[in-house]
Amino acid sequence: MRAVTPAAWSAVLLAWLGVHLATGTPLAELAQWALAVGLGVLLPGFALVRAARATAAPLLEDLAWGTVAGCLVAMLGWALDVVLPWAPPPWLVGPVFALVLLAFPRTRRRVLARPAPGWGVAANLWLTGALAVAVAWMTTDYLRFTPLDPGPGGRTYYYDTTFQVAVMGELRHTLWPGYPLVHGDPYSYHWFLHAITAHLTTGTGVDPFDSMLRLVPTTLFPAVVLLAAVVARRVADSVRAGVVCAGLLTVTGATVATVWSTDGQAPLMIQSYWVSSLTSAFGWLPTVAVAGCVVAILRRSTADRAVPVALFVPLVLLATGAKSADLAVLLGGTVLAFFALLFRRKWMVVPRAIAVNVFLGGVLLIARFTMYGGGDYGLQVSPLGPIRQTAGQTFPDAVRPSGGDLYLALPHVPLAPLFAAAVLYLVPLLPRLAGFVPLLRRRPLDPAMWVFLGTTIAGFGAMLVFRQPGNSNIYFLVAAYPVGLIGSAWGVAQLRWTRTAVAGGAGIGLVLTLAIAWVAGARPAKSITGWLLPLAALAAALLLLALGRRRSTGVVLTFALLGTGLLSTGLYLTQTSTRPSYNLGVTYADATSLPVTRDELAAGRWLDAHAGPTDVLAVNRVCTQQSPGECTAKLFDMGAFAQRNVDVEGWAYSQRNLDAAWHSTVWYADQPFWDQRRLDEELSAFRTPTPAALAALSARGVRWLVADTRAPVDVGALDALAPRALTLPTVLVWRL
Repeated sequence: MRAVTPAAWSAVLLAWLGVHLATGTPLAELAQWALAVGLGVLLPGFALVRAARATAAPLLEDLAWGTVAGCLVAMLGWALDVVLPWAPPPWLVGPVFALVLLAFPRTRRRVLARPAPGWGVAANLWLTGALAVAVAWMTTDYLRFTPLDPGPGGRTYYYDTTFQVAVMGELRHTLWPGYPLVHGDPYSYHWFLHAITAHLTTGTGVDPFDSMLRLVPTTLFPAVVLLAAVVARRVADSVRAGVVCAGLLTVTGATVATVWSTDGQAPLMIQSYWVSSLTSAFGWLPTVAVAGCVVAILRRSTADRAVPVALFVPLVLLATGAKSADLAVLLGGTVLAFFALLFRRKWMVVPRAIAVNVFLGGVLLIARFTMYGGGDYGLQVSPLGPIRQTAGQTFPDAVRPSGGDLYLALPHVPLAPLFAAAVLYLVPLLPRLAGFVPLLRRRPLDPAMWVFLGTTIAGFGAMLVFRQPGNSNIYFLVAAYPVGLIGSAWGVAQLRWTRTAVAGGAGIGLVLTLAIAWVAGARPAKSITGWLLPLAALAAALLLLALGRRRSTGVVLTFALLGTGLLSTGLYLTQTSTRPSYNLGVTYADATSLPVTRDELAAGRWLDAHAGPTDVLAVNRVCTQQSPGECTAKLFDMGAFAQRNVDVEGWAYSQRNLDAAWHSTVWYADQPFWDQRRLDEELSAFRTPTPAALAALSARGVRWLVADTRAPVDVGALDALAPRALTLPTVLVWRL
């Protein structure tokens, strides 16, 4: 039986490797990435966790915590890359860091100590099974649609992905990034993921575009699943809670079939966001770790001794720069935990709770006025604004126009469609959180429970109170949701299971959603009431779960609610969804968007190899489409592929553009550039080049002119004024 566990984990690893190779990742690239992550993150992280913790823990937990602790070491490696004249690669920094820890007798004893007994064969099989399901839907909903090679006809990639690659390029050359697509403009947003990836791709041969496109998301999400499972196991002091948490993240998807369609109205939270928002996926890692540390600091139980609380401060700092919403929602949980302590008169623990809250709040405040530049990235207070926006989109005939010309003006929404939109949007997110019901019954004043429930409440609340031009207010809830699933798994583990109750409940939930999906195809809803009818069974189940007294009823209802999420996972695995959010490049591109070509990638990689670290590019195309009457400023391609600043390219995600969107009559990404003269100078250098035009660009640091032949360019005039450095069928490069 002992051989079963390593065999199961080996099978998952081989499946992960196999799907990458089968969907287009080159073998050499995959090997280089595995070496960089293994030696640059896992090895030093494993050593750091063991050195920081006096109590031995199972090997699985050492590795899970090592994934986030290794990110701290990778941040150090990135700083060395930028500061030192020779950038030490991750396969050197990581082992050296581990050797330093081994050099001291005290830490050497801890690092080399025998691990504690593991989780058991059954738990390991369930964990590997959950990860196998995740690998399967990561493949079917993303990897097979997103190859590294755009093919002979080109391919449209998700704009956010190329933007992340451009930010990573900026972090390869500076300790404090600017906005890479408008040279000299400030960048006031989270960037720690980009710094770590810059380190892992420096001196390793890993292609920057491949890293952000495929390797980072598929590596991050399994790490999040394992760490969340480990934290749940320690919080609940039950291996069962860890297994349930892994299942809630991977096997049980969002509840669907709630608006007379198989896809539902609510966001998917985990599925799709694991890849569409890489910073959110990375933010889950330190946020889950900090939540586990907070519980251990406040509670100090025997189970908490296996949590590396000595890393609490650096993990909080890592979470601060990982995602701006993370610590904000977590602070909501720690504040409610503090009030629970006061109510229970746990005076000995109150000082620790005060210290935790003051530290989290202080770090957030400092970050706001340093790395976030005192700005809000377009975020504004708008109570129920997201629900009013959803109501206008879902029930256009039931709302009245705002009467204003501003693009972000909200419609006037009567009470009925507002309530309907809120239910359709929010209720499908609740079944996976059903474990809080038994937890509240058994531990209503447990501060540890309120860390997780409070974080979830803060995520829902902030998402509903704030609004942002790009709908980024949703990331408050996205940040909180995995933390909430840990608390829910704790509650589910508290129930007295029987195989019949678990299997029967999950089957009931799946059958209900399948039945609703079948009815949906036959009789589409024509009224608000009709749209709400499918939620009646779900709402009734939630009510019975809250009011029921029989334990067997609670188990059946809980797993019936969790079973309502099995359909969405099935849709992802079989790709029969009617809403193809998996194919991000196709979904988010309009019909006029120009695809990324092999020539663009090749030119970018050539420039990355030949341009100086501070060289700036000028480009002749700044819009995603080639149409004279419209310009969507989400083109980040050359900044991404060349890993260099661009004089002006895609300005859609800049701070000043998002702030200005509130006063604009057009969508934020279609707003004109704020310095039209500067943009005209860049474009005219290609269309009507003159020595004066090139001199003006040179004065702004431009050293390379990159022309896409699908946009206007006077090739003969530029050849007469500057030496051509690269010639490809659809991309030309000149050196200034």
